[in-house]
Amino acid sequence: MSLEEPIVSLDEASVTAEELQDAMEAEEEGEEEEDMDVGDDNENIQETSAKFGVYSADEVNIEVFEELQLPLELAQEVQDAWKYLLKTLVTHEAAGEAIYSALFEASPAIQPLFKTPRAVMALRFMTGINQIVQSLDKSSELKTVVETLGFQHLDLDVTVPRVHIFRDAILELVVTEIGDRVSPVCKDGFAVMLNYVGGAYIYVRSKFSVQLKILHSSWATASKGAAGIQNAEETGGSKSETLQPAGSTKGAKEGKDSRDPKKTSASYQSEGRNTAVPKNFEEMFQFNAAVMGLGKNGWMNEILSSFDAIVMNVANTFRLQEECDVVSLRMAKYSKIVLSEYKAVMLASLRSLCKDWGSEHELAWSWLWENVERLLKNLMGKPALQEAALSGLLASLDDSALSLIRREVYSQFFALAPAGQEYFKQSTTRLHFIADKVVSMTLEMYREPKRMIEDLSALGLRHVGYAIPTELFGPFVTACVQVVHSLGPAQDAEEAFRWSLNLLTRVLTRVINEGSTVVMKAINANSDRMLRKAVACAPR
Repeated sequence: MSLEEPIVSLDEASVTAEELQDAMEAEEEGEEEEDMDVGDDNENIQETSAKFGVYSADEVNIEVFEELQLPLELAQEVQDAWKYLLKTLVTHEAAGEAIYSALFEASPAIQPLFKTPRAVMALRFMTGINQIVQSLDKSSELKTVVETLGFQHLDLDVTVPRVHIFRDAILELVVTEIGDRVSPVCKDGFAVMLNYVGGAYIYVRSKFSVQLKILHSSWATASKGAAGIQNAEETGGSKSETLQPAGSTKGAKEGKDSRDPKKTSASYQSEGRNTAVPKNFEEMFQFNAAVMGLGKNGWMNEILSSFDAIVMNVANTFRLQEECDVVSLRMAKYSKIVLSEYKAVMLASLRSLCKDWGSEHELAWSWLWENVERLLKNLMGKPALQEAALSGLLASLDDSALSLIRREVYSQFFALAPAGQEYFKQSTTRLHFIADKVVSMTLEMYREPKRMIEDLSALGLRHVGYAIPTELFGPFVTACVQVVHSLGPAQDAEEAFRWSLNLLTRVLTRVINEGSTVVMKAINANSDRMLRKAVACAPR
C-alpha cells in the first residue's frame, strides 16, 4: 500500500460490507427468478410437445393410429427443409439414390427385404417420403396417405428397431446435406413424422390381419359357389327369389318376376343380361351388373378377370401392385370409368353369395376396395400419356443411339453384377437382339398388355429352364435405366420407360418363382437323386 492511498475509516468499511451483502442477496434473487423463467420455458416446451398427441420424436407408437397434429409452423419448417434438400440434390432420382444409399449403408441387413431394382426402389423411397412431407400440414390427408402406404407394406416385416434404423438414416442424410438449414426443432419434426409412419405400418399390419381372414373365408365361399343359392333351391325356393340382387323390391320377394313383361328373354340377352342361375361370384357379378344397368361397362370385366388374384394377394403388396398396374393398362382403352360402380356391384354380389354376411364383412370388403381403388386411381389417365412419351422417345432414337444402348447396357450390367457374364455367353448379334427386344417390349406393354402378359409367362417359364437367377433382374433394369438416362430424354419419357420395364421385370420374376418347382430345380441341377425325390412328392 502506498502512502498516497486514502485511509478507509471503520464506518466506510461497514457500509461497504452492508452494500456487498445487499448485492449478493439481489444476485441470489435474480438467479431464483432466472430459474423460474427456465422452468416456465420448460413448461412451454412440454406444452408444445403435447400438441403432438401420443406421438414423439423418441418413441414409436404402435398401439394407436390417429391423426398427427403437428403445429403448423413446425410442419411448414419441415416442408421447407425437405424442399431445400431436394433442391440441393438437384433431381428426384439423385435424391432417391441418396436415400437408398443412406438407408442400406446404415443397415445392410435389411436390403434383402427390398426386391425391386435399385433404380426403381430409390425413386419409390423418394416419392413416398415426399408424399408424406407434402401432407404434413393436413392431418386427415396425411393419415390417408400413411394408411395407403401401410397397406402396401403388409408383407414386409416392419419392426420398431427397423423403424429406428430408417429414421436415423434419413435424419443423418438431412443433417449431412443441409445441416445449416435444420434447427433442432425441425429435426424433431422429422423424427416425429418418421416415427408416426413406422408405427402406422406396424399397426396397420397387426389390425388388418383379422380383416384379411374375413376376406379370404368369404371369398372362398363366393368364388366356389353360393351356399345360400343352393340351400334355396333345395328347399324349393323359386328361381326368381334366387336371382334377386341385394336391395330387390317387394314384388321380387313374393316370387313375382320383376322383369318387364313386354320384353322377351331374347331381348334381355341382347342387352347383356344373363338369365341363368348365378352359381359363383363372376356369374353373380355379371347378373347384378345387368340388373343395375351397368352390364355394358366393359372396363368392369377387366377388373373382374383379375379380381381373384387381387383378393388372394391382398397381403402381398408386390403382387397386388402388379395386378393393379396391369388392370390399369387394360382399362386405359376405355373412356368413362367410375370405380365406385364396381364397388356397388361387388358388394351386392357378395351379399347374395355369403349367407353369414354381416357388418364385419361389409367393413372388410369396403376396406379392400378403398385400397385397390387408390392404387387404380394413382394410374388413371397416366398410361396414355406415358405411352405417347415413350413412343416419341423410341421414335427419336437413331442408329448411333441404338448402338450405344446395345453396348452400354451390358457394360454397365456386368459392372453392377459380374456374375451375369455367366448367363450371357451368346454371340454379339444375339445380345444386341435381346437389348432391342427389351426396349421394344416396354412400349408393347402399354399397347397390348394382355398379349404381353401371356408372352412374359411363356418367357418366364423358359428362363426357369435356363436356371436364370432372379437376383440379376434388378441390376439389369438399373443398367437399362442408366443408359437411357444418359441419352438425355424428357423426364416423362424416362419415367415411362422405367415404369414399364419395372412392370415387365416384376411379372417375369413372379413367373420364374412360381414355375421353379422342385422338379424343375432337380432338372436344372442335373441330379438323378434329386429328380427321383422330387417326382415322388410332386403332385400328378
